[in-house]
Amino acid sequence: MPAEIADGVQITVAIGFSTAAGNNTVPLGSTLASITYTDVSTAVRSVQIKRGRSSELDDFTTGNCQIILSNEDRTFDPENTVGAYYGKLTPGRPIRVQATAPGGSAQTIFQGYVDQWDQQYTNPSDAVAVVTASDAFKVLNLITLPSYWEYQVREDGPTAWFRFDDGDTPTQPFETISGRSVGSWKTTAGAATTGASTGSLVANDSSVSAVFDGTDFIEIPIGFLGDPFVDFRAKTVECWISTSTTTDGKYGIFYKGGYEYTLALGMVVTGGVGVIQGQIGSTAGFNSALVRTSGITVNDGKPHHIVLKLDYDNALRQLWVDGVLATIEDFFTTLSVSSEPNIVVGKPYTSSATATYNMTSYFVGTVDELCLYANSFLTSTQIANHYAIGKGTYLTGNTATQRLDSLLAMADWMSDGETFSTATSTVQGIDTQNDTLLSALKECETADQGRLFCDRSGLVKFISHNEMAVNSTYNTSQRTFGDGTGELPYLDLEFTYNDQLIYNRTNVARREGATAVVNDTTSQGQYFIRTDSLSGLINNTDEAMDDIARVRLATYKQPQLRIEQMRFSPRRLTSMYAATITDDIGTRITVKRRPQGVGSVISKELIVEGITHDIGISSWVTTYNLSPAPLSFLILDNLVYGVIDSTNVLGY
Repeated sequence: MPAEIADGVQITVAIGFSTAAGNNTVPLGSTLASITYTDVSTAVRSVQIKRGRSSELDDFTTGNCQIILSNEDRTFDPENTVGAYYGKLTPGRPIRVQATAPGGSAQTIFQGYVDQWDQQYTNPSDAVAVVTASDAFKVLNLITLPSYWEYQVREDGPTAWFRFDDGDTPTQPFETISGRSVGSWKTTAGAATTGASTGSLVANDSSVSAVFDGTDFIEIPIGFLGDPFVDFRAKTVECWISTSTTTDGKYGIFYKGGYEYTLALGMVVTGGVGVIQGQIGSTAGFNSALVRTSGITVNDGKPHHIVLKLDYDNALRQLWVDGVLATIEDFFTTLSVSSEPNIVVGKPYTSSATATYNMTSYFVGTVDELCLYANSFLTSTQIANHYAIGKGTYLTGNTATQRLDSLLAMADWMSDGETFSTATSTVQGIDTQNDTLLSALKECETADQGRLFCDRSGLVKFISHNEMAVNSTYNTSQRTFGDGTGELPYLDLEFTYNDQLIYNRTNVARREGATAVVNDTTSQGQYFIRTDSLSGLINNTDEAMDDIARVRLATYKQPQLRIEQMRFSPRRLTSMYAATITDDIGTRITVKRRPQGVGSVISKELIVEGITHDIGISSWVTTYNLSPAPLSFLILDNLVYGVIDSTNVLGY
């Protein structure tokens, strides 16, 4: 049951001892709502919560919570085998702290995941458990992302996937799905111990690719794939190639032998121009073998995406090159029962009883990301997406919000574990491989100049810069603290007026793009040159760099009298509890200070950047870290925000 601290306010601490999702603690792949909580509030002695950041130019850090629980009976001792929660006092357990003001409903003020269950004993009989927890930012920072190519291929479920990334040079080709080395390198002279490799042919991926010199090839036992790929009537072969060979000839790229459902890929070079030819051999149903030829030149030394698919039941046999469906077709009715028992890559092959459609030369070039799909086929949409991902154009032009959604989907984040406002800033198609999820999310935050943090209910929250301008929570003061009648009382304020946040030269650089440099010479003449630099931004346009630079310069070119911190206790005015437990990062407030009869009232509109709650029996003190409310933006064609005055800066 909840613990009453004072003034009729109740604190509830609950732990997800019964949660069985994701890694058995954090509900990845599930939902926050699926967590089953156990109330441990009767043991609570104190709660301390710290979330947010010190100022608006700092990073939002992981939020933390410390809870002191009475532990005389060793209920919260992980080694107490007869304890009620034995075996469940493990790190990672979901934990939630709620507060209920008199006459109000329970409000979550922290939701996160347990870090540790420390024990403290004081002679002769007192004992406590010190439970510390972190919010979802810690989990986000533990998740390492694959490349978007790797993520999407896994989502589409190949039966076998040869990435050729087993070491600096491929040895036995490593099959990613099974995690085994399958097949072997061979040459025209016999077995080979290794093959050459080079960088990946797909964008934003560090996996290497296999290089063929015209004398070597890879052999993969057909039995490794089992009956589905051999016999079933829906299948796809996908790969990337690169070659500069202009010598006329017919070069084998991929061949899966057999009388029915033969799949083969080759390159035919005529007059120095190389095109891809795909063959699907079959007798049943089709009564012939189909040959499709693409009109796209592929021997230009650039990466090219190839897909050959068979959908027997719908009479589809297709060749796609660089996302374009090949329409040139031919047939041959006399199939050759191949003597090649295995799948081969880079080797000549015989598919017909005549030489017309046989590939007679070893491939010279690079092959990468060989994917085999059994009893399924890639749809035209999937093919288009794979090609765009490999080129590095997939997701380019997405808004920061769309990218945030995509990143969390890659990590199988809980479907109800986020809340994002709509951003207008667009971002590049970026490399995520080996990035933590948190760092990838923060790149979107910086690109939009918004706020990304964990809110009090545990959601990953994003407030875009334009949301800050138009949402009343952020652009209109929600409450007034002060030392006058009718104002919410505070305990103390910290004012600063210094040169720490003066910037009169701003450099903003886009990744693989332009750098915007703007100066305010008046400020430089007063305070020397003080430079604010942002680099590596993933925005999609160079113009955004100038917009961001000018807004930052306008904000920081002159010093400001800042109220950096305010402490207050809702116990001084119990009606404050409702606001105290519902305010969150980004909330706009007004703070007033009346000097002791000297001068006029100091009144500041401020944004809450960080929140600390120190809660104990008969005590509650809250601290807000604050920043000046941002300059208002001029929004064209808006009757409220489109009227320019002395505080307006053109929006972006």
